[in-house]
Amino acid sequence: MEKNLPVNLLTASVIHQLCRKLNIRPTKQLGQNFVTEPSAIRKIVREAGIQPGEQVLEVGPGLGSLTLGLLEAEAQVVACEIDSRLASFLPATICAHAPGAANNLYLMQKDALKLLPADLEGLTSISEDAQGAGNERGGSISVASSISSRDFSPTVLVSNLPYNVAVPVLLHLFATFPSIERALVMVQKEVAQRLCARPGTKIYGVPSVKIAWYGQARMGSDISRRVFYPQPNVDSALVEITRKTQPYFPSPGVKKTANSPSEAALGKPAWLIAPQAAEREAVFNLIDQAFASRRKMLRAGLKTWAQPLAAVPLLKAGGIDPTQRAENLEIKDFVALTRLRKALLAGFENLPESVTTPGEQIPAEVLPAACDAPGCDGNAKQETATASANGKINLFLACGESVAGYHRLSTVFQGVSLKETVEITLQPTGIDLEVSFSAPPGAVGYHPGRDQEALADLDPLNNLATRAFILVAARCGYQGGARIEVTKQVPVAAGMAGGSADCAAALLAANQVLQAGLGREELAELGAGLGADVPFGLYGGTCFADRRGDRITPLPPAKPLPLVVAVSPQTLPTPQVFKQFDQAGAAQTPMPTLPEITPLLEALYAGDLDALTKLIRNDLQAPAITLIPQLEATIAAAEQQGAIPFISGSGPSVACLVETVEKAEKLASELAQLEQVAYALPLAFSAGDPDIPGKQWLT
Repeated sequence: MEKNLPVNLLTASVIHQLCRKLNIRPTKQLGQNFVTEPSAIRKIVREAGIQPGEQVLEVGPGLGSLTLGLLEAEAQVVACEIDSRLASFLPATICAHAPGAANNLYLMQKDALKLLPADLEGLTSISEDAQGAGNERGGSISVASSISSRDFSPTVLVSNLPYNVAVPVLLHLFATFPSIERALVMVQKEVAQRLCARPGTKIYGVPSVKIAWYGQARMGSDISRRVFYPQPNVDSALVEITRKTQPYFPSPGVKKTANSPSEAALGKPAWLIAPQAAEREAVFNLIDQAFASRRKMLRAGLKTWAQPLAAVPLLKAGGIDPTQRAENLEIKDFVALTRLRKALLAGFENLPESVTTPGEQIPAEVLPAACDAPGCDGNAKQETATASANGKINLFLACGESVAGYHRLSTVFQGVSLKETVEITLQPTGIDLEVSFSAPPGAVGYHPGRDQEALADLDPLNNLATRAFILVAARCGYQGGARIEVTKQVPVAAGMAGGSADCAAALLAANQVLQAGLGREELAELGAGLGADVPFGLYGGTCFADRRGDRITPLPPAKPLPLVVAVSPQTLPTPQVFKQFDQAGAAQTPMPTLPEITPLLEALYAGDLDALTKLIRNDLQAPAITLIPQLEATIAAAEQQGAIPFISGSGPSVACLVETVEKAEKLASELAQLEQVAYALPLAFSAGDPDIPGKQWLT
């Protein structure tokens, strides 16, 4: 390509002459206003930062004012013109004012709102002998040329966009041409301000949010109305849009066998979720509905959109105040809500038919008040109550710094088919505790000796089941005694919340036998004071938890999946694991929110083991392996059998997801033979209390 090609930009007198010669009367319908000042054209090209040889898409070239400026900058230009007359005459204008640059211009006649990548394939440039001759073929203008045809993948959009379709054209082109990395467009100044508006301002609206999906918009120079023919009634402005890759949420995955924190554990994304067209459509639908009633609070404006979920809990789960209005949300908030709703709806398939639709407004549980309940006067009759709570694994566990003695956590609890059962019988005085161990169904190599030894030195009054009963008794004024029998299936000190499940079951049984009348949330508040995992035991199933793991958000149940738990003969006190975590200096990771782990939820609801391999994360795995190096050998053995192994909670149990029950039984037999494994448990996910999802999803 010849350098420094001579180009004569169009002036006001030339534009008027062309309009008279061609009998062209600019129309408002097509938004035709031609730039008459060469200085304005050069300002646009300069702010666009056009480099020689860059592929530029221009929409609405008109008479060629901006086209000539782009050719002067030695760009390769493909121009899309909807007006057949202008498209036919443009080659002659270019050849007359830039005779050496005709081979750098590719011209097509088409509506830009219908432009597709296929339209830019096999284009031929206009040539010096075009002299105004045009040939319409397949929606594009092509003439004989010595230059062979070529495919265009424009990286820059530079246009004087028609005022009436500026926003739709921008959104269409950014959606249709991912090759476009940046744009500099001239639009009505009011439109420019709306495109660049920030959340919380009066002009922030649908265009502001939708363009933010693609990239960052910023105001460029103002362009006076006086540089146009015909002169419009408003001024114009340049808007620069820089496309961004869209790392709205990093993957929560973390390498499971590493002996040190991975990049993901330190808050660096292991991979980014690429937005797809279907997701964009869903997000844009939410944006439209949110701004349809701009004055309404989101809890009212999104009521229909949220169905069959309820808008208020969905907004809260997304970290959004339901009393806010759409103008206060950023694009990431709309993406978060869309992804969260999609993930939760996938959980419907795993709900029993008897469970009430979560979107229905169901009254809170009505229980007798503690002060009015029988048995709360200090003279309860001798009665017995029994309750159970499940053990758990952590499918996701992100840890942060320690605050007031507790580490910040973001976790997904998943209940498993191991139950702790507590039976409480009232008696006149004294508290007696009896703990027994029951072999879980299908256990391989099980012997209660490991768990009995782990509890041998525990004072009965310090047992969480005992403390739970005393707490409920104090709440309702009961002054008698009780016999507490605990039947355990969950391994002791194994990172599966066995003690917390004892506590949760004791809270439920005590509430029943003492007729204390406490609701589940009140019991969870009591339990949180005894242990961070206790509230989960009251809910079971699949839950998200944050703060220190005690603030529970019940979720739809995961698809039932088989798994195997390999129990280490060694125990691993949780404080030691957190101490090792702190010493490793790994507490810099930001705490993921519920919307940020929606890929994990979708994989759970679909039972997608391949996806779960990448998404399961435990920041305490590396510290646990440091303290008990043999755990790495267990993980390696499970991987060789095709399982997805990871440490549960603070360890030292190794949980292994598998495809079928048969594979779980086979894996349990294999792992139980290892020297570093005390026994192995083939288990399954448990769905928790069937009454909870309908009443308390996302509460």
